Amino acid sequence: MRSPIKCLYLYFILGIFLFNLYLLSRFFGEQEKFKHDPFDQQQHFRLFYDVNFVKNSNEFLVLDWTGKQHIFRENDTIKCDFSHVDLKFCQSKFDSIINSTLRSNLIERCNRLAKLTVRWTNEQSLLKQADLIAFHSIHIRVNNLPELTRNDEQQQFSTVYILESEVHSLNSDHWHRFDFPMWYNLERSYPEPATYFDVKLYLDQLFAPIRVPFSRKTTTAPIAWLISNCNAYNGRSAFVKELMSYIRVDSYGHCLNNIKSKTVTTRRESNSVLYSSYKFVLAIENSNCEDYVTEKLIDAIGSTSIPIVASRSGKPDYTRFAPKHSYINVYDFKSVKDLANHLNHLSTNQTAYDEYLWFRRLPINKYAVTSGFIARSLNENLRLADQILGKRATMRKWLLNKETSVNKYCKLAQFIHTNHWESIYNRKKSNRPTADEVCLPTNDLVSYFHS
Repeated sequence: MRSPIKCLYLYFILGIFLFNLYLLSRFFGEQEKFKHDPFDQQQHFRLFYDVNFVKNSNEFLVLDWTGKQHIFRENDTIKCDFSHVDLKFCQSKFDSIINSTLRSNLIERCNRLAKLTVRWTNEQSLLKQADLIAFHSIHIRVNNLPELTRNDEQQQFSTVYILESEVHSLNSDHWHRFDFPMWYNLERSYPEPATYFDVKLYLDQLFAPIRVPFSRKTTTAPIAWLISNCNAYNGRSAFVKELMSYIRVDSYGHCLNNIKSKTVTTRRESNSVLYSSYKFVLAIENSNCEDYVTEKLIDAIGSTSIPIVASRSGKPDYTRFAPKHSYINVYDFKSVKDLANHLNHLSTNQTAYDEYLWFRRLPINKYAVTSGFIARSLNENLRLADQILGKRATMRKWLLNKETSVNKYCKLAQFIHTNHWESIYNRKKSNRPTADEVCLPTNDLVSYFHS
């Protein structure tokens, strides 16, 4: 009997040895992989750190509860600048609090902002330590929301966010369950919007000199279009198809493609580089909703050509996002043919064309004669915007006042630390508006011109 037992014992020892060899090979294999893929290395150590993470009083932990279901990942740590918050600022925020102990605690909490580190994770095991729990609206499991701690010793907050339009979203009827609704809507977001715009970069581009002069623009076609969603809610493909019957449009995307270019599919630079050689850029969104303005306008502005947009009944209101008379709104014309006639006129008349670029020219824009882009601080850009657009400009009141070019989690960390938690918890909450409330009807771009 001893011989079989000895054999089993030897097999057991051998098994342990081989298993350890396997683990070592995996470890060194991962190390070799990390040499070639720093992102994998970052993810590995992030997960290791998360499991062993113990938060201190100078850390603000954001837990994206839906973070493993989507691509909207944040860096860890998130770079925030709270240097403008000091003791005097904090004292002024809580002067109205009568309870001296509570006031002192709130001031102390506010004053910690200057040293605060904001971290991001998607590890749900860290729920109890998280300060803010974030949810991407489309990926919310409404029947399995975590329970948050809300008392004088610990306050946890929730935020829901999305950048898709109301017609392409889910779970909007559950937004009343969250403290902070943040999306591109400049008026309805709380406490601030989370738009497509980095205002500093956007203003750098807005006031930059013209990239390609009128005389050197492409002559074979005045308009560029690059879109992959051919079944847009507003019917833009059918609209552009009709426009093409009156004026040449170079379509580089999947929709109505009529020009092949390897550089378009392989290039790494912004679409604005391609657009700059055209006189006009079609920047029509997939749906026309309140404040739904995306990178399509940003790329068109960055090209220094003239954007063609679609807006009716303030859906969206482009004067909130761009200077007046800097774009062409298709809804300003009685027919698609009338629009094409106007574009054909502008493409052959530089004087009329340049009127749409008034904010890029001398004497109003002192940077108009320089070449390339000039890096300016956000405050410098805002002062320049006041000089060129005017302090009462609609764009100044909305986008430039509402979007501070700060990471949305930095915005929320500051807001939480500079407001009494009860005022946040007790705020009257509501659901995100429906598409019927804030968007034009389906296929409106087609039906409007054929009604």
